[in-house]
Amino acid sequence: MTPCSSVFCHTVNLLASFSLLSQGEICLCSSRIFVERSIYPEFLARFVEAARRWKTGVPSDPSNDNGALISKEHLQKVKGYVALALEEGAQVHCGEGVDKLILPQQNAGGYFMLPTIISGVKDSSALMQEEIFGPVTCVTPFDEEEEAISRANGVRYGLSATVWSRDVGRVHRVARKLQAGLVWTNCWLVRDLNLPFGGMKNSGIGREGGKDSYHFFTEVKSITIKH
Repeated sequence: MTPCSSVFCHTVNLLASFSLLSQGEICLCSSRIFVERSIYPEFLARFVEAARRWKTGVPSDPSNDNGALISKEHLQKVKGYVALALEEGAQVHCGEGVDKLILPQQNAGGYFMLPTIISGVKDSSALMQEEIFGPVTCVTPFDEEEEAISRANGVRYGLSATVWSRDVGRVHRVARKLQAGLVWTNCWLVRDLNLPFGGMKNSGIGREGGKDSYHFFTEVKSITIKH
């Protein structure tokens, strides 16, 4: 693709890093990205391009961006999601099964996995409904704002979400309606320890951080005595 230095391309590169950082093994990483259909083709192409630039290898090499996954079992689990995507008719654009991972001989048996970008995944798929917790991201288009909100909320988890838009009104509307404990707009993982941290639905209850920690880490007891 032709080089691009626009805000659009900057955002694509940021989203790639936010999805793939630490092998995607951060509970706040983006594993589902809903993109407005008018920009979807270019977004997907540039997102795949950005993911392919993300280097995987031993952490001792400072030129690498990602290391190995936590265990052999988890690597197989994450690869299982990619296999499922293919069974369901989705398209894998880069990474697992598409690109070859080249490692030094002494690291060939490590639990490494290339960044993998998938499209054409149905909302009902386990890839969209479950937490993959690996370097795998599903990208899908949407047409209307309310559709994007409904689909984003259509999972049993609700820890974090991000909204990316130049429309300030849209940012406020969408952020209010998303069922997530943390919503970042045009940024990711910008935190202050005084801000409440926690999720909704199956991502847990309660908040920690600042004054909210008093309630989260306090056991409340009621004692009744009749004289």
